[in-house]
Amino acid sequence: MNIFDRLSMIGLGLQATKQLFALSEHATVDDSALESTDVADLLPVGALLVPVTDSFSKVAVLYGLSGLAALINTNPSESGSKAGWGAFQKSQLNSGQVWRILSYSLVHPSFAAALREGAAVSILGTAITRFQSFSLAFSAVRLGIFVPLLVTAPQADDDAVLTNMSGSSYCLLGVFLASLATDRDRLTFRSQQDVLAATGLGVLCSQMLVGLLQSKGQVRKAGLASLGAGVISTLIMQIVRRVNANQPK
Repeated sequence: MNIFDRLSMIGLGLQATKQLFALSEHATVDDSALESTDVADLLPVGALLVPVTDSFSKVAVLYGLSGLAALINTNPSESGSKAGWGAFQKSQLNSGQVWRILSYSLVHPSFAAALREGAAVSILGTAITRFQSFSLAFSAVRLGIFVPLLVTAPQADDDAVLTNMSGSSYCLLGVFLASLATDRDRLTFRSQQDVLAATGLGVLCSQMLVGLLQSKGQVRKAGLASLGAGVISTLIMQIVRRVNANQPK
């Protein structure tokens, strides 16, 4: 690994650390929810799957990027085509194409993979936005872009082509599961819609975890790292939030 590669990895590490701090900044959001015991303040599970329509920008971010990613699909056997669309390649990065650190997340190995990733990001992003906040969901998406490269790029060859490794969806999954573990008392079941929503989210989470366990190589490493980053950052956020809530005002 030459000096430029080392500097690139340091830059990726700083970006990932920055996104972790961005997640922890949301520790001051909705502190009153920790103290609320009123049934009227509880969130029905069915509301987690209702699209975020209170502003056009949120809809554009959650669904627009996923739709764009679904359009940028390439043939798995054509590495040159992937690189042309913006996939990550260390040799291209060394030549100054730094934008590939971000653009690789829009390039998928197949159209089906793009649709699958887009659906997971949209559903989990909507659920986290309803359960926690939009800024938390968006921070998890950003963190899921840098973590996979941080754990796979150092070992990759200069000509190896890296595409989307589902980092954002697994980071969102980690945030969602950790949020359920720490804030499950805020959720309630009031109707059949809530049961169906819980079933749908459970099936999605189970499928993603099974798919992660069945994956191999760089995809599995990136997925596990992203999932862990989502869980750990959310647990840190919740600890800080509770400490802030217990401090005298």
